[in-house]
Amino acid sequence: MLGILPTLHAQDAAFFESKVQPLLRANCLACHSEKNLTSGLSLETRESITKGGNRGPAVKTGNPAQSLMIEAVKHTGALKMPPGQRLKDEQIAVLEEWVKRGLPMPAALLKSKRPGADHWAFQAPKKATLPAVQQASWVRNPIDHFILAKIESAKLKPSAEAGRATLLRRVSLDLIGLPPTPMELEEFLNDQRPQAYEKAVDRLLASPHYGERWARVWLDIARYADSDGYTIDAPREIWMYRDWVINALNQDMPFDQFVIEQLAGDLLPNPTKAQLIATGFHRNTPSNFEGGIDFEQYRVEAVADRVQTTGAAFLGLTLGCARCHDHKYDPISQREFYQFFAFLNNVDEVDREADRREFNKPFLALGNEEEMKRYNAWEAQLQTLEMELTQYREKNALAGLQDPAALERQRGIDAHRRRMPKVQRTLIMRELPKPRQSYIHLGGDFTRRGSNVEPGVPAVLPPLAKKDRAPNRLDLAEWLVAKNHPLTSRVTVNRAWQKFFGKGIVDTENDFGSVGDKPTHPELLDWLAMEFMDRRWSQKALHKVIVMSATYRQSSEGRADVKAADPENRMLARQNRLRLEAELVRDSALVACGLFSAKVGGPSVYPPLPAGANTVTQVKREWKTSTGPDRYRRGLYTYFQRSAPHPGLILFDAPDATVTCTRRIRSNSPLQALTLLNDEAFFEFAQAFAKKLAEDKDTTDEARIRKGYMLTLNRQPSSMEAARVSKLLAAQRDAKRDETAAWTAVSRVLLNLDEFMTRE
Repeated sequence: MLGILPTLHAQDAAFFESKVQPLLRANCLACHSEKNLTSGLSLETRESITKGGNRGPAVKTGNPAQSLMIEAVKHTGALKMPPGQRLKDEQIAVLEEWVKRGLPMPAALLKSKRPGADHWAFQAPKKATLPAVQQASWVRNPIDHFILAKIESAKLKPSAEAGRATLLRRVSLDLIGLPPTPMELEEFLNDQRPQAYEKAVDRLLASPHYGERWARVWLDIARYADSDGYTIDAPREIWMYRDWVINALNQDMPFDQFVIEQLAGDLLPNPTKAQLIATGFHRNTPSNFEGGIDFEQYRVEAVADRVQTTGAAFLGLTLGCARCHDHKYDPISQREFYQFFAFLNNVDEVDREADRREFNKPFLALGNEEEMKRYNAWEAQLQTLEMELTQYREKNALAGLQDPAALERQRGIDAHRRRMPKVQRTLIMRELPKPRQSYIHLGGDFTRRGSNVEPGVPAVLPPLAKKDRAPNRLDLAEWLVAKNHPLTSRVTVNRAWQKFFGKGIVDTENDFGSVGDKPTHPELLDWLAMEFMDRRWSQKALHKVIVMSATYRQSSEGRADVKAADPENRMLARQNRLRLEAELVRDSALVACGLFSAKVGGPSVYPPLPAGANTVTQVKREWKTSTGPDRYRRGLYTYFQRSAPHPGLILFDAPDATVTCTRRIRSNSPLQALTLLNDEAFFEFAQAFAKKLAEDKDTTDEARIRKGYMLTLNRQPSSMEAARVSKLLAAQRDAKRDETAAWTAVSRVLLNLDEFMTRE
């Protein structure tokens, strides 16, 4: 051990410098150094040698015969080092002598030095002093100091505030994912008080639709879907987790609690029904139940997915890169990947098709009392029937799926199983009574076992809080939201900033590591991170401070001077125009045409699906199109089948839910325009919109056109726009189409405008 290593004697020092060090440099350190930890092993320091690599300790000090390194260089076992050539006997003798002496090394080489540990993202955030600015009158809150200082340093000026109608539409779409109604817009435009905008912001933050809008952001990270994935892609019930997220956000659950309940709600003292449902976060992994698979292989894949998702969601690190080998760029070893893996390796995967009753047991507590009574009665009767059949077979030794009485009893059991009562269930985490032993998977192959590992976190980050027991998932969750953790708060505020401006302060929002982008405003990132924690991890408070800033309120109108000095608008001398996300395109159309169902929560729904859209899967599943209000629910509630997602979502860049998604792409394709024009659902929206415009028989065409613009774009049309729409309407009438058809054509145009699907 380092603490009891004797002082390095001159004889040992000479032996190391003349014999051992040259040998290591020539034959070992190219692959096994602090910078290049092949198989997790460095032979550069005494600490790293005794710690060893993925196969365990490299050396047993004082005992060459039991040292893996000596066995490897002798080429007597399965591991032969260096690869392709054997050291000379006299060189092996030097290493044996070195091990026998206790690995004497100079003081500078005793302790490992982690390359990359000084990276900015691994240092705890500090609240910076607000920078001085010249145009102080523009500033509305501390955010603006940081933004304006950089703008002024580039000899630029910020943009003017957006028009009031544009501003309300922007903040409504950003906070609740819905455009303002004409009444809300009129009320805002008529309110000339200084606090009018803040009042509107507070109204939106208090809306039940706030939780829906921001749940969609989180569900992308949680890789939420309504089916298992892989080839069978069977339906799964987990919508209760989606509802938990919505409710948690609406209640402004502190983010630290939000994290803890999702990662380890089942390990809290006397967990509530809601806390159990919250653990569905890590049950969203794809699941393979195809016949003939190795279940353990796919269980391991699910655990590895949970490690990768945790790394992306909370740490902003690519932990998955260390699954097969040490991370090539960040100070994360393969051993540390599997130490992290060990936290998530103890979940009881109970929902196998082999035993439906066992599948339901963890979820009975989630149903209501009547459901539980019906289920318990059903199971008791099933057990009686099965016991009677067993007794009959034991009594009648020849009774087999060929004895008429036995066959009749078996049919009765099968019929009873099919009558299993409906139990409201969801997928949850449940810890095994005895933890699984975790080990390093050599080369990422779960069949090739390396050395055993215990739960732990990367050494480059703060240590876990010490407990008088082995650490578990709850300890991991609490570690993630500890005040001294350098990443979780930064990653979270950066992701929020990304939603409000299109890009994060760190553009690589999923990679805060050494090859990720540096923050454009590092002091602002740290200020937001500290403010977030100081405000009790309130996401609503974080969102409010951002949307109340002058930075957020700027016009998005292009400027030649900004484009020349800052082509990507990273200094934010203006706002950014952003195309609406897939679900928000649908939601905006529903609001405009008056069909929108405001119901919050509940099972997924089935809006109209283009013919044949779900026939591409291996297992054909019926799509029962919803009727009534369910037909007009928000896009958030559309049933999401991983192998065949609704085209209306995928065409507008919704993720496929197979892995965590921390940022959606924004593509622009002709199929998007064709969908808005011709898709059955959008044509239905246009027809409803036409009836809404034509319902007032006493008004004029001009008034109806103005109403159409107000409902879709939240503004009045220009004289040129009104004239062009009037011309279209006249052409439809000239073609002898009825009034509803003529106005439907107008509605299809308004619902397909670029401005309609854009947040200015």
